[in-house]
Amino acid sequence: MATAKGETAEFEVDPGVTLSRTLIPTLPPNYLSRKHLFPLLDNSSPSTTVVIAPAGYGKTSLVAEWALAHRDCVIWLTITESDSLEDMAALFIQATRNILPGFAPWFEGEASVRPVEVVRRWGNELLATGKDYIFVIDNLREHTNRDVDIASRLVEQFPKNIQFVTIRRDTLETVYATFASRGALSVVTANDLQFSDNEIATLAAMHKLDYEDCEIRQSLQGAHGWPAAVSMLVYQISKNKKPVDFEKLVSSQSEPLRALASSVINSLDDQTRSLITSLAVVQEFTHEMAEVILGDDYSYDAINQIALDGNYFTQTGSPEQSFEFSTLVREVLLTELRKDKYKKMRIHSALLAFHENRNEPNLALEHAYLAGDFEKVAGIFPDAARILQATGRGRELIRWSIFAGDNSELGLLKRATVELAGRLANQEYDSVLSMIDQMNFDAQGTVLEGFIKQLTYGSRAYVEMALARFDEFDQSYAIAMANNEGPITFGIEEQIGLLRLAAMKSFILDETESVEALYEQAKALANKSKLPNNHLLLSSMNAMALFQRGDYRRAYEAASVTYSQFTKRGYVGIFGPLDSMFIIARCHLEFARPREAFEVFGQIRNLGEQWQQWAWHFFADGYFARDLVMRGMVTEALDNIKRARERASEIEFSEGLVSIIDLSELFIRFTVKDNERLGALLERAPKLRFVQQIRLAYDERMGKKSVREEVKNLPARTPREKIWKHLADAHEVIDQENLAMKEMKKALDVGAAVGAKETFLRQSREMGTLIMKIAGENPTVYLEDLASSVAERIKSDNNKTSEFSSSLTKRELEVLRHLSTERPISAIAGSLHISHNTMKTHLKNLYRKMEVDGRVNAVEKAKAHFLL
Repeated sequence: MATAKGETAEFEVDPGVTLSRTLIPTLPPNYLSRKHLFPLLDNSSPSTTVVIAPAGYGKTSLVAEWALAHRDCVIWLTITESDSLEDMAALFIQATRNILPGFAPWFEGEASVRPVEVVRRWGNELLATGKDYIFVIDNLREHTNRDVDIASRLVEQFPKNIQFVTIRRDTLETVYATFASRGALSVVTANDLQFSDNEIATLAAMHKLDYEDCEIRQSLQGAHGWPAAVSMLVYQISKNKKPVDFEKLVSSQSEPLRALASSVINSLDDQTRSLITSLAVVQEFTHEMAEVILGDDYSYDAINQIALDGNYFTQTGSPEQSFEFSTLVREVLLTELRKDKYKKMRIHSALLAFHENRNEPNLALEHAYLAGDFEKVAGIFPDAARILQATGRGRELIRWSIFAGDNSELGLLKRATVELAGRLANQEYDSVLSMIDQMNFDAQGTVLEGFIKQLTYGSRAYVEMALARFDEFDQSYAIAMANNEGPITFGIEEQIGLLRLAAMKSFILDETESVEALYEQAKALANKSKLPNNHLLLSSMNAMALFQRGDYRRAYEAASVTYSQFTKRGYVGIFGPLDSMFIIARCHLEFARPREAFEVFGQIRNLGEQWQQWAWHFFADGYFARDLVMRGMVTEALDNIKRARERASEIEFSEGLVSIIDLSELFIRFTVKDNERLGALLERAPKLRFVQQIRLAYDERMGKKSVREEVKNLPARTPREKIWKHLADAHEVIDQENLAMKEMKKALDVGAAVGAKETFLRQSREMGTLIMKIAGENPTVYLEDLASSVAERIKSDNNKTSEFSSSLTKRELEVLRHLSTERPISAIAGSLHISHNTMKTHLKNLYRKMEVDGRVNAVEKAKAHFLL
């Protein structure tokens, strides 16, 4: 991967998030204490303190010294330019755990909750401790406009027991009102941070300088209290034994502090200067990395001594013993290092091998580029790009896209492929679809035409899956997976990724055979490749196949392991673990653990919205409506459906999403026996197994003669199908107890093997009675537990019914039954031989007792409680 002729570009390596960024920075031994400035920071909660000054004013050091004096209650985090909101949320939790071990135990299980929601829960849990805390954000970011939005969204979630301190180089005046709204606001500026004359004298004395010497005093006062400049002048004068004319340096240099830093560095002995210059290739490093960079020149003691002096880099607070450069010093050192490009390239080559051995292709990629090893870049790039895309780092991919090809026609197409992957990772669906059309047009007649068609239609398939546009998905998937005889073809990992996507679609549509076939196809492909991530995608598909078969215990285990691995690797967005999470939730539901199930459904719903995976969002949301109706809350369940339809209408191309919402309403209408609406929904519903089961029950309810024959023809290949077949057969002969018991026993034998429970609990009361009789005859652990749950469910249903039936008079029950006929009120009154006014009185009492506001809700609630 080369740049076009004449182009110059370079990346500096960011080693990523480390524990050191959630710890109070360690102060160097020669740090000049500034305790007299603590009153500027001492404010009670809730309050906000903004520390603003240019580089070199000791902002972080001052706050760190103050924070160390309150160590037990300080939550500290440092954020950088590359941090996303998700990264910040994770930092919030880790920083808090540093002082409250075990804080937010839910976070690992819900690592993908929306960042603002994480901060809200973080704040609530901090408030619940009853203690006051200091929360410090050291902001190393430069894009003020972006930070204004972030600050507004996050600060509003902070609890009242927090004193918030933010350290910045520039102002955030547009959010000062937000800061002030939560309590006292104080702003510490550069004027407050300047060294006083006494501090300058103390610093000079620490380095054995005679501050009474006129030339030395004049030299140091020339820095006008600029802490970094004063510190470097003191160091330089003590080193060279002669004053430095800083005012002259200021007048002759556009960047006097940088010039002074260069002067200090140049005064070092050759060995030390060479050592710190080589290490400056990275912002932060460990001893292990230092040994890789320095080779034979590595010295454990030398690095520790330089860090002890604190003039160039200092040790972080991380237990892994890492070191971090002063930003200004590193900039100077990098300028020097670039003069010897071969030395710099050798160092990057060594770090390339280091990161390759650690299986960090995204970091290895940048070192490969900086080392000029373009052959290695080409080899690493696919795996690195996959990791960046799967972890939602679309911005980094887009940044890399300019290096994917030159300015030729084919080179620009290659760049576009990487940019497309980045925009897809960022869920920029409109941009993705627009790029697809342009790329296919530009690729016409080129050697890349076939590959571009595969790649773009594969990307289109991800968008269509997100929107539940399943018919369009099938077309795009077929084109993407078609054989391409061009010089570049779709990679095996990309194919397996699309197979997983197709399996998700079939899973949502309850197409067991299709999920199984796609899994087998993916396994066959994986045997042809040794790519490391294939097993993770296969594990995801295996969990889907197991659940579709009804092997619930194994499906739960497979999905839990898969979800853990996806979360550990940070996979999000279009590559996130929503399928595995959904299986975990559904298995909890089948194991009759509704609380655990709906916690996960809630996470899926939130993540689906955050990642714009709308198919999963509405699929999970529908289970909340189903749960409401099962608990007799019909009005609330239908309100949930109404809100879902309104939300879907705001999304472009939402027809497929409406079909998913229909499935949940289908369940509700069947439960409350709203046969008219149920019939209309069945007419347009897709031919899913779930829908076919409801259709069978509906046909029986409506008196159709074909039901018995259809029950005989139900499939019985998988455990789930066998359970349903035996239950249907038992229901058919429910009036013949011996025959019904025989079929129920067969169903229970399969259920015991796979862990099914809720399937049996949702059967009719007559079927539940069979289960209890069988458990009494053969009291296994599984049957006793199931029978106990059946008894509880029947008791609960009885209580629900009695709530209303015991309070309603015989005449009110009669009126209620007539309300379901949709006849006019006057006609009902005539049928009951009562006056219109008497009818109105009965209705008023009926609605009051049932706690409803009208006829429709009264009928729905009566059906939900089996009064009709």
